[in-house]
Order: sequence, then structure tokens, then C-alpha cells
Amino acid sequence: SMTISREGLRILFITPPPRAGTLQYTHNLANALVQRGHRVTLVTGMGFELADYPRSYEALEVFDRYRPRPLRLCRFLWHCLTFRPQIIHLQGAQHPAAYILLWAMLRLFSNASFVYSPHDVWSNSPRSYHIRAFRFFYARMRHVFMMAKRNAELVIEYFHVPRERITVVPLGDNTAFAREDITAEFPEIPPGKKVVLCFGLIEPRKGIGTLVSAAPEVLRQVPNALLMIVGKPLMDIAPLQRQLTELGLQECVRLVPRYVSFAQMAGYFTAARLLVLPYEEGWNSGVIASAFGFGKPVITTQVGGFAEVVTHESTGLLVPPKDPAALAQAIVRLLSDEMLYGRMVTNVQQAAREISWEVTARITEDRYADVLGIGADCAVSQARQH
Repeated sequence: SMTISREGLRILFITPPPRAGTLQYTHNLANALVQRGHRVTLVTGMGFELADYPRSYEALEVFDRYRPRPLRLCRFLWHCLTFRPQIIHLQGAQHPAAYILLWAMLRLFSNASFVYSPHDVWSNSPRSYHIRAFRFFYARMRHVFMMAKRNAELVIEYFHVPRERITVVPLGDNTAFAREDITAEFPEIPPGKKVVLCFGLIEPRKGIGTLVSAAPEVLRQVPNALLMIVGKPLMDIAPLQRQLTELGLQECVRLVPRYVSFAQMAGYFTAARLLVLPYEEGWNSGVIASAFGFGKPVITTQVGGFAEVVTHESTGLLVPPKDPAALAQAIVRLLSDEMLYGRMVTNVQQAAREISWEVTARITEDRYADVLGIGADCAVSQARQH
């Protein structure tokens, strides 16, 4: 069995996208691992959105839309040779071919063990070769971290990953730092409005159309409701805008089609009474953990691993996908039943404590130790001495 150096493990995270949930996840996990005595470098894209936030790991900006910049790539490979990572942990599942190339290149510069957190089961823009590419890539990973049991089953089924090589970890609040390190910027909301927030990238699979279809019934029963749909569009939003106009909802449904800052995000989450995620299909949502962190109950559909995170009637409500009537009824209930709402807020705060980054870091560290064939206790005790 290998022994571990006094300063804990040397871990290299690779997260090409410089913004959004996958990167925020890595940021929190990296900080939590450094706190446990390990050394961590993050390799990400140009325009790293957390550059100005407190962090205890080193960050290198190397990629430009998944393509490495030549000079920066040289610096990164030199870092590999001098840092000598024991674990290389890849994050994200958008471009499997890019990950295969990275793996093939890094094997030449490092004898680290490779592990993987895909976050999504599928790419947002699937190609015909992806199944083969993912199977090839997964077969070369020593361990895989998933954020829901349901997703683990899919990866076993589609990509033939052995069950014993998968660990399901809780998906913590990616934006926890947005409550500690910044001042919230609040959107302008007329007094007396009850805000229902739908937050995150606007994509076809998110079911925004279902939410807009549910809005008239919500407003009929709760006239002071205000629906806010906030996020960068990855689709043509003209049909949504037409739908809002045809239903005469421009006043009561606010569409904010852009990627907002963390300060603005904190403002939206604080102002919201609840969050709604009307997904038609999906895998995980960092938005749920963020909602819990801000103490907000969540209404979501029964897709992906959402039912593993949101407990029906306890931390939120679960509804079938593509069902505007059921969605409207759930929103009305949470806007009008004060007893139910109060109980849910308490449960949500409890749930937020159970999915801490400390817990995720401990589980992740144990798997690293297994992969390297060293006792986790040994890893931690030597990290602690340092």
C-alpha cells in the first residue's frame, strides 16, 4: 500500500467551462478538500467567473470553449510535471471527445489515477458518436461520482460502468459563497407580490412552456403572484415571448433571458417565496441545493434524480412533467397555505445542513484513497499533521 506525503493528496481538477454549475461545484469541493489538508489545482476556461472570490486552491485558465490555448497549455503541462498530481478529477459531460483527448495527453505527462464526475448523463447537444465515446472514456476512469442514484443506474445501463466503480455523492449548494462573500442585488419587485422563481439555463428540456401555461390558473387563484423566469437562453425564446403576449401575462410573468451575476442571483433567491423547476427531462439540478441553502421550498417534476433530493410534502412538492394543471395547483398550494409553507421552510433548512461540502469532500477523499490503494485514515491523519 502506498503512503501519502505529509501535505495530503495532490489533486488536479479539470473543469473546462469557466462558469455555471459544474465549475461552481468544483470550486466548493476544491475548497473543502484543501480545508481537509489536501493540495488542489483547478484547470478551467478563460474568464473564470470565481477569480475574485476567496479560494484556497490554485487556478489555471487554459481553455477557450474546450480548446486549449497553446501557450497556456504548455504552462498547464509544465504544472502537471512539477505538481505531480496523484488524482486527476475530470468534471462535466458536454464534449466527450475533448475529454478523451485530454485523458490521452495527460497520461503522457502524469501517472495520476483518473476519476470523473459527469454531472449530466448526456450532453446537451448529443451526437451519434457520443455513446461510443462515453463508453471508451468511462472504461478508462478508475472511479465515477454521480449526484443521484437514478443517474448511476443510467450510466451502468448505457455506458457499461461497473457498479462498484460508482459512488453517489450529495450535490451541495454550489452558490453557498454567494451568501457569505457578497451583497445581494435585489430585482425591482412591486410591494405585496409573492415571487415564484424559475432559475437556470433556459433549454427545451426545462419545461418553461409548461410553467407559462400554468400561470393563468395560478394568477386566477393568487392574483398577487409574480412569476420570474431567469437564466441564459440556450434556445429561441421568441415562442415563449409570443405565448406570454397571447395569454396577456407580460405584467405577471417576468422573463429575464440572461446569465445573471452572483449578487443578482442572491437577490432573486432571497426575494423568492419558492422555486419551481418544471423540467421535462433532466439529471441533477444545482438549483435545488441553492434553493435549500437560501431556505426556499422547491416544486419540481418527477424526472432524473429530483425525487431523491426533494421530499414530497416535506421540502417541496413533486408533480408529473408536462402537466400545467398539476403544476398550477402545487404553486397555488405553496403560495396560499401558510402552515404548510412554514413547515417546509424548517425542513429545507435542515436538509441544507445534511448536504454540506464537508460531507461531499469526506466521501470524495475516501474514494481517492481507495483508488490509490491507501487507507483513508492514513490520508486524513497525515493531512491533519500538516
